[in-house]
Amino acid sequence: MLVQQILGFVTAGQLRAGDKLPSERVLAERFQVSRPTVREAMRALSVLGVVEIRHGGGAFVSELNAADLLGPLNFFLSLSEVSVEKLYQARRLIEGELCALAAKSIEDNSIEQLRDMILKQEQVKADADAYLKLDSAFHELIAEVANNPFLARAAASLNVLGVEFRKRAATTKQAQDRSIQDHWKILEALTARDQDLARAAMAAHMEQVFETTSGVLGDEHG
Repeated sequence: MLVQQILGFVTAGQLRAGDKLPSERVLAERFQVSRPTVREAMRALSVLGVVEIRHGGGAFVSELNAADLLGPLNFFLSLSEVSVEKLYQARRLIEGELCALAAKSIEDNSIEQLRDMILKQEQVKADADAYLKLDSAFHELIAEVANNPFLARAAASLNVLGVEFRKRAATTKQAQDRSIQDHWKILEALTARDQDLARAAMAAHMEQVFETTSGVLGDEHG
């Protein structure tokens, strides 16, 4: 995984706190990946607090010590099926509460944005990367509307930790169809401004994503 490679590059001492990371082009050439893949990895590292992305100025290593930097890497490497289950337990609680908070304050323009995202997801089901990008945007907008930056940051971090497994599950049409159905139910609850229904709809969605993801992992290891 590119995130691990870049993190290893940093923790090996080749870059120190405050140093600027090489450009997207240089990293893409170094690790033999595409520039969009580099951008996705940098976003993940930014959410984890490993790098700081400055608008127009590039990416810099954050002021973390080596032990702090190794924490996310160890978490990535320890994502066994049991750990994935605990990851989604956390996502159910955090994203469920974010959804409930969003139901309390969501405005019509945000509801329309969420509806547009779901419609676009239906159109790009054959493209896992495009589909997952819209999926992340859907959850990020709900977190933004909830207006609790602490919960939002936690949700974003957990989402990044599970992204590689979600990519595997997103290659199956059934997984995408089920998630889109869940998104419509979440939107229905938000439109009704029903906090309890919104919390339950998001929790059910997280349970469905876990079941689909663990099913894919089971097939891979079976």
